[in-house]
Parts: sequence; C-alpha cells; structure tokens
Amino acid sequence: MAKIERATSSNWKEMLKSEVPVAVEFYTPTCPFCRQLTPILEKLSGEYAGRMKFAIVDASSESELAMGYGIMGVPTIKFFCAGRPIAEVVGLTSEEELRAIFEDVLKKYKKCVSESSPLYA
Repeated sequence: MAKIERATSSNWKEMLKSEVPVAVEFYTPTCPFCRQLTPILEKLSGEYAGRMKFAIVDASSESELAMGYGIMGVPTIKFFCAGRPIAEVVGLTSEEELRAIFEDVLKKYKKCVSESSPLYA
C-alpha cells in the first residue's frame, strides 16, 4: 500500500517534484469531515500507487502554506502537476467521486507534462 506523506513548508518544494500528479489534502486535526476523508485517501493511495503521489498538510500548523494556495476550508484536496495546481476538490467527497476526479486529473496530467516545465527545478 502506498503511503500519504506529510508535507510542511520545509519540504513543500521537494514534495511537488514528482513524475506523477500530486494530490494534497489540506486538513485540520479537529475537522470531522477530514477524519472521514483521510481513510478514503489512504485506500486510494494504494490503488493509484505509481500513478499519483499523495500528501497531507495540517492547515492549522501550516497556515501560511494553506493561505498561499487559497485554502478557505477543510478538507480541500489540491492536485499539482510540475509544481502547479491543476485541480481542486473542497469538502467531503465519496470514494467513487474521488476515483472519477483522479481519472480526470490523470488525463489532464498527460497534457500538463507535455506543455509545462517544472516550477521547482
């Protein structure tokens, strides 16, 4: 099973250097919807291992990072390609809906890779 990596401001640029899209969940430990979403992402991280990278950011302790990406509520999942945000999902989302979103991101990612140079080289 793939794992979800903990992202912080100190490892953020390195986290986004990836050959595959990066799905980042912005959460807070007290958020009940986040506690429901995280296990779904843990499961999907295994299914999408090698095709997508997964990370999690505690928006309460990394508020500058969250605010820098316009995170207004949690849970929020942002998808990145070559260090740039390419999609976003706000709120609790079902496993089936997330699968459909992941597939859409993977299709868009192919175009992003061919048309972008990495933001963080």
